[in-house]
Amino acid sequence: MVLLVVDTQKGCFNENLYLFDTVRENIKRLISLARENKMEVLYVQHDDGPGTDLDKNADNYEIFEEFAPVDGERCFEKNVNSAFHPMTGLTEYLQSKGEKDIIAIGVSTDYCMDATVKCGFEQGFNLFIPAYTNSTYDNPYFDKETAYKYFNEFMWPKRYATCISFDEAVNMIQGYKAEEAPYGIEPCGTLEIETDRLLLRQFKLSDVESVHKNWAGRYEVQNEYGEPTYETPEAVKGLLEEYITGYKNGYNYRWAVIEKESGECIGQVAYFLVDTHNHFGEIEYCIGTEYQGKGYATEAAKAIIYYGFEVIGFHKVQICVRPANGSSKRVIEKCGFEYEGTLRDYFCIDGHYEGRMYYSLINPEKD
Repeated sequence: MVLLVVDTQKGCFNENLYLFDTVRENIKRLISLARENKMEVLYVQHDDGPGTDLDKNADNYEIFEEFAPVDGERCFEKNVNSAFHPMTGLTEYLQSKGEKDIIAIGVSTDYCMDATVKCGFEQGFNLFIPAYTNSTYDNPYFDKETAYKYFNEFMWPKRYATCISFDEAVNMIQGYKAEEAPYGIEPCGTLEIETDRLLLRQFKLSDVESVHKNWAGRYEVQNEYGEPTYETPEAVKGLLEEYITGYKNGYNYRWAVIEKESGECIGQVAYFLVDTHNHFGEIEYCIGTEYQGKGYATEAAKAIIYYGFEVIGFHKVQICVRPANGSSKRVIEKCGFEYEGTLRDYFCIDGHYEGRMYYSLINPEKD
């Protein structure tokens, strides 16, 4: 079980809320109790964009001072209503820990709380909503008291969530046993890694030119990699913008491969598939034509295998290859992967079928 605190930011948590003083004290009490009983407290922060009341670069974006996170407590960012939108990484994080039960508190009742409750229900979570721990404002159709009661007493109960009294929430938290919390992987995201010849880091828009020149704009690289060729720098920019946006999700692990000597982005390496429930990741990589045959792919792959086991905490790392791709098979062998089997006729490429060969490594500390 976790305590989820939704959008209690300075820009939207103020005395104009319904029963402000009661809600403020109740939220403070539950956060304090959760910490005392070693229940994890998770925060969600909403970014409405530049110049708004919830501008990420302004003070109003910060959590209301009486609820502020302490060291080690996680904050998930969003620019949509639901805390469970894929961009936040919250769903993956909870699934990785095997958490199903969530006590949800915060604002605003008829916007982000409502979206979070309904989306959480659709994701299979059990949501508990304590009385007078969420609130909202007057709107053109409801006064704030009516809006609060509509959702807490009519919309959510017996449909999307279990609405409980404040005292019931207190008892749930006090009865929580932290030692029962299950194992999970670490949503640490794409942190910088340095090897003898390479720097592995997050992509930047300043990489557009070298990415286009060295690999993403090269048909022979992308075709072998099984990806489309990006014909123009503008197309590459769109690809990198997707990568950069993805870094907001703590379960996104994708590195630009930078050759230290030249400063060029010569390829990429990633855990493109992450299974948070079964604790494994699948590697993909590509290296530009002029940089192949120098051991760069092996160097990059070994670095993220170590990262996957030691930092993320994967139980297993796997990789697949087309049977005709001899160079990739040599990289796989140098990394110590064990062959598992082949899915026959998995790909249809240029009218011909090819299999998909799977290899894996098991974390020696968790074997």
